[in-house]
Amino acid sequence: MKVMLYDTGVGLLPFLKSIIKKEKYNEYYLYMDEDVFPIGKKDEVFIINHLKFILNYASKRFDQIVIACNTISSYLKCIDTGKYNIEILSIFEDNIKLLDNNTTFLATKGTLRNVKHQYVIDGSILPSLIENNQIKEIIEFINNLDFKTEKIILGCTHFPLIKFIFEDFHKNKTFISGEDELVEKIPNSGFISIDGNKKAKKYLATYLNFCNKILC
Repeated sequence: MKVMLYDTGVGLLPFLKSIIKKEKYNEYYLYMDEDVFPIGKKDEVFIINHLKFILNYASKRFDQIVIACNTISSYLKCIDTGKYNIEILSIFEDNIKLLDNNTTFLATKGTLRNVKHQYVIDGSILPSLIENNQIKEIIEFINNLDFKTEKIILGCTHFPLIKFIFEDFHKNKTFISGEDELVEKIPNSGFISIDGNKKAKKYLATYLNFCNKILC
């Protein structure tokens, strides 16, 4: 089966790791959409139109699209997905299921427009800091966070990349996200191949060089 993994940045790499560990073998195409990064700061009209563009692109080439971007996938409810001849899996759908009265949703501004909940925190600054490896600024932002609940949903695919920093500075909190649940929905076709667009290939070249340590 041909599957497109979509995100705006390097948050796709943990997905790939989970896919391989869970033996969800398919023909994968990684689409890191750097042209719209950071999409969490875009307005609603732009996000919805870009979602339609991505679905149209994917439906002509793939059997399934896994939308790993919380912001993009949170707007699926705003369009007629039946117009696109492709199976759609959404990380936002799995993250929103984790929400309860003892949970904070940490995400970008674009995602939080679609989260109706008492406890939310805008982490729009983090994706760019993570992409640019600005560790000092990341630590400063996370250290200053004031969580009112025991559990926190990491509602951006970039955030699990630095989960260990969240846990170091907020040791009495539990940080969760729905990546594993989403990966479980992907079938296993028995054969794996990995390709991607220009940005994805750049990161894959480095990532796969350490496959014995990271993927196995």
